[in-house]
Amino acid sequence: MCGRYVNKNTKEEIIEFFGSEIELNEPNTLKPSYNICPTQLAPILRVASSGMKLENMHWGLIPSWSKDKKYASNLINARLETLNDKPSFKGLVKNHRCIVVASGYYEWVNTQNGKQPMYIHSNQSVLPLAGLWTRWGNVNSFTIVTQNSFSHLKTLHHRMPLILNNSSILTYLDDSIEFKNSYKLSIDGIQYHKVSKIVNSVKYNNDACIKSID
Repeated sequence: MCGRYVNKNTKEEIIEFFGSEIELNEPNTLKPSYNICPTQLAPILRVASSGMKLENMHWGLIPSWSKDKKYASNLINARLETLNDKPSFKGLVKNHRCIVVASGYYEWVNTQNGKQPMYIHSNQSVLPLAGLWTRWGNVNSFTIVTQNSFSHLKTLHHRMPLILNNSSILTYLDDSIEFKNSYKLSIDGIQYHKVSKIVNSVKYNNDACIKSID
């Protein structure tokens, strides 16, 4: 499960990470956020006719066949194991892949004092997450692909985002490569720490959200 995440990268840092050849769409709206919630706009990288394109999309997939936007808040994640079985996702696996631009994400752990938010992040500026996107009318939206947790992240939650190895960013976006062969996983350098419960409220969106309280 990935229900809140962070992108504290500026557009300049994103371009530096992915390469200067990417096209920017509405670059002035690519603003860092420390508490990205479902239905909000957030940056993704996808393939366009002109090459790689960085743009904001709504988090929470609205399938092209939807009558309205009600699906968005329910389709923020797509399970890797059932992508080809679900009508909302199976038509997107080949040529509607995207990279969700993140710095880290939050998970909540059960404790004696209630649910404790944890911030999971990388030792590099961008944490590239596998995603799928689609267009509904004039609205573009995306979902984050999730998988079973492994290694030290299993102690936090049984699900985690599909974190791409940097070497598979281009292959994941290449629709000529079969999906199952398009990516490599990486949790090298992934660490986590306790953060304040202020992240439970969407009104808090600053660097206090990710500061350690250990």
